[in-house]
Amino acid sequence: MPKITILGKLGLTKGMPVATIIKRIIAVLKWNISPEKRLKKARFVIQEMTGNPLFTIPYAAIITPLATLVTDTDLYDAALTLAATHADGTAEAAEVAGEVVHQDLISIMSMVQAKMDDDRVNAIVIASGAGFDTKTESKRGPRKAGVYQGNEPGSFVIHSDMTGQHEWQESTDNGATFKDIGSSSGGEYSVEGKIPDKRYYYRGRQVLTWGRKGEWGPWRSNTAPA
Repeated sequence: MPKITILGKLGLTKGMPVATIIKRIIAVLKWNISPEKRLKKARFVIQEMTGNPLFTIPYAAIITPLATLVTDTDLYDAALTLAATHADGTAEAAEVAGEVVHQDLISIMSMVQAKMDDDRVNAIVIASGAGFDTKTESKRGPRKAGVYQGNEPGSFVIHSDMTGQHEWQESTDNGATFKDIGSSSGGEYSVEGKIPDKRYYYRGRQVLTWGRKGEWGPWRSNTAPA
């Protein structure tokens, strides 16, 4: 009798639809630095953003205007000068002024990030040209639905484009006739014991709450490995 096994018990299988690694360059604002370096950073962003052809003025309404950053940076500079006198309340006032600049920079950086996402090839150049540092963020993208050959002869790994509990069906004639082959707790299933070099078709559907069932997915096929 053909052996059918839930994929989760098998681990990785040859031919399994591996999740793609998506890399994204993101703008970074280093703020865990001294007040003097924070001020220097704000001045540098102002310098790089002034006249920058990629970010013409006025900015979108939701973005802090460059003129506002200039004003807030000058106020931060003055607040730091007062804080150096150690007069009561001046250190706290400088912290408040610094946080205002921080939020201004975060707002402008979000605009820069949007431009970077639109032109990923030049993302690092865009960020550095606006005065920001960068880092690479990696995450796993979704696996593609399909029927993939397994490690063993006559084995498959089936992957749905949905998550959650599933029911599965198998056909050898593109769905003209078919049979139920079982269920799984997720959108992945493994099948073994099929005739090598013969084409098989599989489809799945979600099992929802209160006994409801989702629509059957399309038939997907592959030839059993020898």
